[in-house]
Amino acid sequence: MSWTARPGARAARQGGTGRLPGWPGEPWARLTAVSGSLLGGLRRLPLLAAACLLVVYAVAACAVAGAGGRPVQPSRAGAGHGLGSPSRSRPSASTAAPVGVVPAVGGDPARLASQLTAAERVLGAGDAAPAVLARQALIVQLACLRLTAHPGWAAAVAARVSPAQRAAAVADIAATADLVALTPPAARLAPWRIVAAPSPAALRADYQAAQAATGVRWFYLAAINLVETDFGRVAGPSTAGAQGPMQFLPATWAIYGHGSIHSAKDAILAAARFLAGHGGTGDIGAAVYAYNPSWRYVDAVLRYARRLRHDPRALTGYYHRQVLYRLATGWVLLPSGYGINPAVRPIPLRL
Repeated sequence: MSWTARPGARAARQGGTGRLPGWPGEPWARLTAVSGSLLGGLRRLPLLAAACLLVVYAVAACAVAGAGGRPVQPSRAGAGHGLGSPSRSRPSASTAAPVGVVPAVGGDPARLASQLTAAERVLGAGDAAPAVLARQALIVQLACLRLTAHPGWAAAVAARVSPAQRAAAVADIAATADLVALTPPAARLAPWRIVAAPSPAALRADYQAAQAATGVRWFYLAAINLVETDFGRVAGPSTAGAQGPMQFLPATWAIYGHGSIHSAKDAILAAARFLAGHGGTGDIGAAVYAYNPSWRYVDAVLRYARRLRHDPRALTGYYHRQVLYRLATGWVLLPSGYGINPAVRPIPLRL
């Protein structure tokens, strides 16, 4: 979640609401559905990418091509993305800012609400130093993860968050719940590398260029990029063979892509073509479902997209999230350089 949590094979439709994101009503029933007792009953989807950006987050989705070259529903990787090889991003790339000592998150609703209010306030302003933004983004990730273990606290936490930060907190809590539900624990770490992402300015330019070329709005592309690979930071294979910052299978790339599957600019434009080809300029929910056939995935992507649409500065906070990975023994943080520098080791998290 940014964290990155990704299943590697095609996700099953979950949730049973039959509604696209944006349906009215409280999200807490959805959050309760991913409580610890029910997580064990979820279908064991192959791990796409488990960093749920939580990101928690990054669920990596990829457009899949079936027999005969016909595109079928994409497979998705979660926050812990499933790239096929190291990202080949432009020179203007940026590694995630270090967070120092991992912050502790509150053990009760009042404390969690206080931490979420403070963190969302800093991230919303977006003018703090990168290390400060990274720490506050991680607090949001960890607080949202804690709430997936205590879903009964969610409504109480949301009620206590300051009104100015409540919409942001609710979106992050609900999106995290959806992504965690799609991220079964892994027995071992995936063979990923945590690499540099293109700079926020470069990413914004790529999203805007793709919007101009296809009509697909930039914030949907940014949200998918976040969920799939934490903006390209997670490099490594998905179980389905998806590659690149937007998680395409080579067969689908042959239909929608031009240039390099590992190029942020080329991959973002290809994703925009895919979404446009599936009605994304009119019914974005259905197009995102075509990208990854899971309503939880659609919900999470559209929650992030709505935040970005209403406040483009939210991209700064999401950009500074860390890659979190879900093991059977618990969550770990994969620092920048993991998989590249042997001295960089996973950091266990206490939730």
